[in-house]
Amino acid sequence: MARHLPHLGLRTVKTGLAVALALFFADLRGSPLPIFAAIGAIVAMSRTVGDAFETCRTQFFGILLGAGFGALFVNLFAGFRWIGVGLGLIALILLCNQLKLQFAVPLACIVFVSICLSPANEALGYGANRLLDTTIGLATALVVNVVIKPYNNRARIENLLLHFRQSVPAYVEERVLHCRYPDLEPLRIQLGRIASELAIFEKQKPFRQGGHADQVAYLRGCEQLAHSVWQELSALCTMDEMGRLSPENAAQLSVLGLTAPDGAAAPPRTDADIVANYHLDNLLRAYRYLDAFSCSGPE
Repeated sequence: MARHLPHLGLRTVKTGLAVALALFFADLRGSPLPIFAAIGAIVAMSRTVGDAFETCRTQFFGILLGAGFGALFVNLFAGFRWIGVGLGLIALILLCNQLKLQFAVPLACIVFVSICLSPANEALGYGANRLLDTTIGLATALVVNVVIKPYNNRARIENLLLHFRQSVPAYVEERVLHCRYPDLEPLRIQLGRIASELAIFEKQKPFRQGGHADQVAYLRGCEQLAHSVWQELSALCTMDEMGRLSPENAAQLSVLGLTAPDGAAAPPRTDADIVANYHLDNLLRAYRYLDAFSCSGPE
């Protein structure tokens, strides 16, 4: 039996490259703590450039504040280390909150404590080296992430939207033409995946080519139309009876590649007929817009 080689993703390759370069740059300056350059490169190699920026911001401010406070308090409270650690943490957290840097609190506290537990005569050097080496790692990973094929999941989103559109006709056929109640959970899951991928796509803005905002707006529009289709289909599936298909909606079923059986269409008479055809008309309209919109999106 043939054995398949493990998949080697681009992010894996970029992580290895970023760590190697970060360690190289740390060695060039004769760093005594090159491990922090490697750690910085690893944590900054996020899925998207936007996520990488957020990680770099957290790491930089967390270490800067923690190292600065640590160097200060380890000297002020040299004889009362435990009291200094407690008071310093309180002051550090208050400062982070005042500067609206709450995201950096956990890391800043960890760095602060690690420096306070260092010998007083080494605290300042340890903090400075840790900040510098981590910054080297963060900057290296950020450059690698930006320069070497930044992550772009637009094609994945468009494929998910295409799969959604292709799935809809079978559900409509089941409910409208056969008066059965299909399980809509797979469609709901598809919408969730589309929303999740879109959230990732929106974070890819830094260093992206022009028009990213237009692409986001286009994809969000497609998502909203897909959600409208699902909502109208859900409404049809909550009705006790489907009602009779109107001639107008019977003709519009062609947009889904469906054909109503002869004699199935008749002018609405009952409330069920009117309500069902209202939701079906909305569904077909949203689907038609989604189909047209998906075929004319921005490049």
